[in-house]
Amino acid sequence: MSGIRLVGLPGSGKSRFKAAFELAFPQVAMAEYATASSLPLVSQPVRTWCLVDARYLPEDERSQAWLKNLLQVSTGLIFSFADQADLTLWSQWQAWLNNQNVASLPRYRWLSAASLSQWHWEAFDQPVTPAAIGFHEPKWVARDYRFDYAAGEAPLCLEALLFGLDSLRQNLGYSIWRVKGVVRTREYQNPVAIEGQPMAWDTYADELDGIGFLSVYAETLPEEWLDEIVQASLL
Repeated sequence: MSGIRLVGLPGSGKSRFKAAFELAFPQVAMAEYATASSLPLVSQPVRTWCLVDARYLPEDERSQAWLKNLLQVSTGLIFSFADQADLTLWSQWQAWLNNQNVASLPRYRWLSAASLSQWHWEAFDQPVTPAAIGFHEPKWVARDYRFDYAAGEAPLCLEALLFGLDSLRQNLGYSIWRVKGVVRTREYQNPVAIEGQPMAWDTYADELDGIGFLSVYAETLPEEWLDEIVQASLL
């Protein structure tokens, strides 16, 4: 049997979970895949775990369809940030999963700060030989920005930046699948990490070594508008 394959929507916490799992079980191989269609074909049983952010139930049809496709090729479902979802949200997740005919899929609730070392993952699911993938998921391109704070780059206005990105998505209909970055802002003394996904924006305190960055992943990138939004947040 080959190693564990990890899939999930952009921003679901795949890299975070993979790092925690490898720390607890360094002898087990785990590979992360952006889409189900990128999974290599195998002829032997394999574990495929789908990671979802328990805090946000997908609301738009495209995200829901994408997640449904991922679940169809998965042997287990991992809820990340499980300690930050309330009972109402868990009920909504249960109802949604029932509608996808995956109610029997094994589930594990991973707490944000919890170690995985005591998890008996071997009994979590049963490896299977996956069927051929018969669907196509959204693709995306990236736009990257770098900010040299050591050279005197001005901090960003975080509120203006997030408002601009949200306007592209909500008002103009651009499918922004992922936003990642660590920047200095006018609102906070410490550097701020930005984690964006189709359902929400999350920001929290972080560290950087003098070089900030911002990466936007979208199906179709309005590069000129993105540049204007970033420049406007620097004014």
